[in-house]
Amino acid sequence: MWKKIFLVCMVATLLMLPGEVFAQREKVGWVGPVYKELSDSLMKGFKDFYKRTYGKEIEITFIRPGGWPVCVDKVRAWKGKPDADVFLGAGAPAFEVMDKEGLLVPYKPKDWDQIPAQWGGMKVKDERFIWTCFSPWIVTNLYNERVLRALQLPVPKTWQDLLNPIYRGYIVQTLPYASGTQHEVIEIILQSMGEKEGWAYQRYLAAQLDRFSTGSVDTTHMVSRGEVPIGIAQPQMNAMSARADGYPVRDLLPDKTILVPESVGLLKGAPNEANAKIFLDWLFSIEGQKYVLEGRYFPARKDIRFSALEKEGVAMAKHARDALGVDSFWDLKVGFINYDLDLATKRWDEVNRFYEYEIYRKWRELKSSLALIEEVEGEINTAKRRGRNVASAEAKIQEARRLFAYEGDYASARLTATEARQLLVSSR
Repeated sequence: MWKKIFLVCMVATLLMLPGEVFAQREKVGWVGPVYKELSDSLMKGFKDFYKRTYGKEIEITFIRPGGWPVCVDKVRAWKGKPDADVFLGAGAPAFEVMDKEGLLVPYKPKDWDQIPAQWGGMKVKDERFIWTCFSPWIVTNLYNERVLRALQLPVPKTWQDLLNPIYRGYIVQTLPYASGTQHEVIEIILQSMGEKEGWAYQRYLAAQLDRFSTGSVDTTHMVSRGEVPIGIAQPQMNAMSARADGYPVRDLLPDKTILVPESVGLLKGAPNEANAKIFLDWLFSIEGQKYVLEGRYFPARKDIRFSALEKEGVAMAKHARDALGVDSFWDLKVGFINYDLDLATKRWDEVNRFYEYEIYRKWRELKSSLALIEEVEGEINTAKRRGRNVASAEAKIQEARRLFAYEGDYASARLTATEARQLLVSSR
């Protein structure tokens, strides 16, 4: 009898153990758009730190539904009851959007003072401790030097250079909703050129594209493999990572650009808040920043030198120094546009929607409309060289250009271009 009771108790105990062990496990969760190389590096580093410091294992979950905007929408969907503790990655506008919607709470990590407050006139961290940059980078474009050389094309050095017809079909980019970097590129253009000229530029650039990629990572891979020689809207470290893998890829700082303070913040309602704060403290420590670099991102601390880390055996330190040409990210000399963060935050969703509905969804119509305009312009120029009076046709084709670029009215632009051709024919 007693043996049976003992066995029943033992079985019951064994059945309970997995649940008890699971309940006792330490946890922390991240959500964000950082690349897998970084998330893998940080997971390894933080797990080792936690076990060494607290004598316990910690379970880390990482949710990456897409680029910055997709991740922000994921947090919005949780409505203050998040399935993660920390928003890991993305630039300032993403955090400002979440802050205004009450989705973040302030936290000042240890060694917060080692991160600059500003650089080049741009914020690097939030003075209210809502977000802090753990990895700075500059918005760049990417090119495959071997493919450009084979095509006998020069490196496009400015945004206007990219509109040269010699690059048509040799450029790839993604959508602003799929990539925060692409979103920032559109803000760079809008804020430096003005909305009217900026959206006109975006239409002309869209006509140059070979295709749209699925995201920044996809753009990098396509350029690295040589499928398309030029990639728009690339985090600066992507070229470093590609070259470390042996690809002939270089980044190019365009004439108008901004700093992106890749940041981190504590989610309101974090289910594992205590461990989230431990992670944030570790992330900004020297050890945590080394794992940032090993994850192929640039570290943000002012006191880190690549040459010193190289001597310590940090593998990516040499690649970072070679990519930047300086011993610390903060030693770079770069000029930025006068970036209005409040404006970028205010129109975050509006910019994404406008690009998708007015450019991306009408992309084929956009390209065919510009092709017709250019074709008629060529006919007008030929007639002009032959001494014919083409003033009325010229005026009409200029109107077609205006409708295309500034109104986005592609149907009317095609109709007006056809009318310009008819005027040219009747002038014979």
